[in-house]
Amino acid sequence: MNIDQLDFSSNKSVFDADGQELKLLALGDKLLPCFGEGNFTKVKDIEIRDDDVVLVGYPKTGCHWTWEVLNLMLNQHSDLTALSKLAGFLEVASGEFMARTPGPRVLNSHLWFNSLPRQVAEKKTKLILTVRNPKDTAVSYYNHALSMQWIHGYKGTFNSWLQLYLDGLGDSVGLEYGSYFDYYLDWDQVIKANPRQPVLVVYYENMKKDLPREVRRLAKYLGLSLSDNHIDRIARVAEFDAMKQDFVDRNHISLRHLRKGQVGDWKNWLTVAQSEAIDEEMKKLDGTRFADQIYVL
Repeated sequence: MNIDQLDFSSNKSVFDADGQELKLLALGDKLLPCFGEGNFTKVKDIEIRDDDVVLVGYPKTGCHWTWEVLNLMLNQHSDLTALSKLAGFLEVASGEFMARTPGPRVLNSHLWFNSLPRQVAEKKTKLILTVRNPKDTAVSYYNHALSMQWIHGYKGTFNSWLQLYLDGLGDSVGLEYGSYFDYYLDWDQVIKANPRQPVLVVYYENMKKDLPREVRRLAKYLGLSLSDNHIDRIARVAEFDAMKQDFVDRNHISLRHLRKGQVGDWKNWLTVAQSEAIDEEMKKLDGTRFADQIYVL
């Protein structure tokens, strides 16, 4: 995937509470990053192999971390891969590059189920869905937005940006991939409506609490037999701070893009009123598989 070949033009501008512009791509009723319309319309036709695994989740919910863990598991690596997660990122990945990538491939996307390659549903491809507390997600997503100024030009403050996160999608406001709350409501409905589609939900907080346990859980889901030594090795290599330092040493990623990885850092950012506003939005997920888990972890 050659990122220089992407079209970063925008056809939609949204504005935060201070009037700061965020450049996006509007496609139908969706707001998406400025990766070019063609990169999104081609996704449905991407060929899925029988041994592919597809990782999905709202931005900044642990997708990159889980992707590294999965690569260590599936490809028997002893170190973090030299490949970027973008190599298998369905929204931008080069078809030619993906075709010559040996399997098993860990494909990844922030798209909704109905926007994924049609063969995912046809072949009942194994999906892994990442979830994270919406308050920590908000903080991480804001810092991600600042790190991506070269794409959408956003330079606003957290207080002004947060309303975009809460609104998700509107006539003049919103974020790429829409509302966190609508996103997981949609996934809950998809899982209920497609009982034969394998989906494993992975919570960021559980990975922080006990990564070896989560590696075992992933291995069982994927039908992998891993020794205790291998699992412990994966947990050491993929421990968040060690992974971040490895990326920084190799100039593979910016400190802002892979920031802290902490649980509960939102308490240093959100006011009481802002925390309560997110609590109110969380009511959209009442009755879903996510409602109780997100806050109790």
